[in-house]
Amino acid sequence: MAKKNAGKVIQMLSSENYIRKKARTLPIYECLVNPEWQQEGMANLIVARSHTNGNITACFYLVDLYCLGLKDTHYLFNVTRTDYQEKLGTREENSNYIPISYTLAHNIVYSAIEFAEDYGFKPHKEYTSITRFMLEEDTEDVELIDIECGKDGKPLYVNGPYDDDHKQNAVIAQLERTAGPGNYDYILGDPDEGEPEEGEFDDDGLDEDEFKDLNLEEKKKLFLEMDPKTNMHDEESAKHFVRLAESIFKEFVDPELSDQYYDEYFDDLNIDLTEDEVPDEMLGIAPGSIQISDSARSLFLEIYELSNDKIKKASKLLEEFKKQTPDIPASYYLELLILQQKESKKYLSKLEEYAKKFPGYALIRMLWIEKDVLEESDELFLQTYNRNFFFPGRTSLHVEEMYNYLIFKLASLAAQDNASRMQAFNYACDDINLDENYINALDSLAILAKMHFIFRLTQQ
Repeated sequence: MAKKNAGKVIQMLSSENYIRKKARTLPIYECLVNPEWQQEGMANLIVARSHTNGNITACFYLVDLYCLGLKDTHYLFNVTRTDYQEKLGTREENSNYIPISYTLAHNIVYSAIEFAEDYGFKPHKEYTSITRFMLEEDTEDVELIDIECGKDGKPLYVNGPYDDDHKQNAVIAQLERTAGPGNYDYILGDPDEGEPEEGEFDDDGLDEDEFKDLNLEEKKKLFLEMDPKTNMHDEESAKHFVRLAESIFKEFVDPELSDQYYDEYFDDLNIDLTEDEVPDEMLGIAPGSIQISDSARSLFLEIYELSNDKIKKASKLLEEFKKQTPDIPASYYLELLILQQKESKKYLSKLEEYAKKFPGYALIRMLWIEKDVLEESDELFLQTYNRNFFFPGRTSLHVEEMYNYLIFKLASLAAQDNASRMQAFNYACDDINLDENYINALDSLAILAKMHFIFRLTQQ
């Protein structure tokens, strides 16, 4: 008999994920820009699309046509039209915006980005990961409108209100390298003090990389010279070391390939998650086949959590769990977790025994395959051992099942020399609506996976 209460359901399709996968299917509601955008060389641009329920998703683009391209971007997701209008202030008599066609909005953004990239300035990172998907692909299907960029044929840098001396110097130094002496202009005023208000653009158009002046070999050498044991002791040194690793790693990411892999991982991870009640499948039994009490299900999760750091208590509660339940795979899985944490010599032999005893139980199956993942992981491995392999026919997973699966995937990706795949998987993980503790743990594991990639790279 199936249980009536399936537990709280968490939608996999987060706002970011929805924009990436669905935004282009929504009809345009309106496009707006500040009236003086051509004279000022700065476009405060909005592209809004409407949902079938009448709500609005809108992306905001701060576009520097003179030099830096797309300086900042953010979005509102699925808000009421009233909230959207209040956010814009367009109900006021003296509006800050005028309506324009989507075609013009499209050309303003893409033209500025293309111009800025000629001088080494990248669009804001949230554009790359999210808000570009609000715009159509820049193909011949969209009419080309000639948008003047630069000033008098040259890039002109005008410092923003939050540009400090370091930022100003970095921009000018980059123009000196890319445009060449005398081929650019700049105007520097006194930056206003303070931080931007919530919801405003922060005017941070330059995606800073403190290691950008080093070539790859120099960065790899520096990475090897920095002892992780020493550099991970204090917070600032740890952050510096991680930033260096990220700087090296991103040189091996192909954005187009990463987009393709993202679609693969999106499909793989796109499933509802439950967090309240433990489903029968998580216990290793067919749905409705055996009656397991709610208290026993809660005890399973308690032992699962305790097995990480309170082994004695977990072992004691496991005996109670066995008394409350028949001979089911979940008991053997909990035993393996405790043996693993104890670093018991029995762990591998028991793992092999239980993997053969319960070949279809996903949680043990992942442990069994994962033990050899660093030696055997390849492209075929990554494609074969997907969610459908471990959880065939499932329409939802418990959050802990998903978390274990994500750890398994990260371990297999860590063995791959494919930075684009790893980056795509990181983006897909970011789109799962998991608790902050899960997200932080996955971020830490992702950093370790990237470092593993770099260590192998530096040994070649």
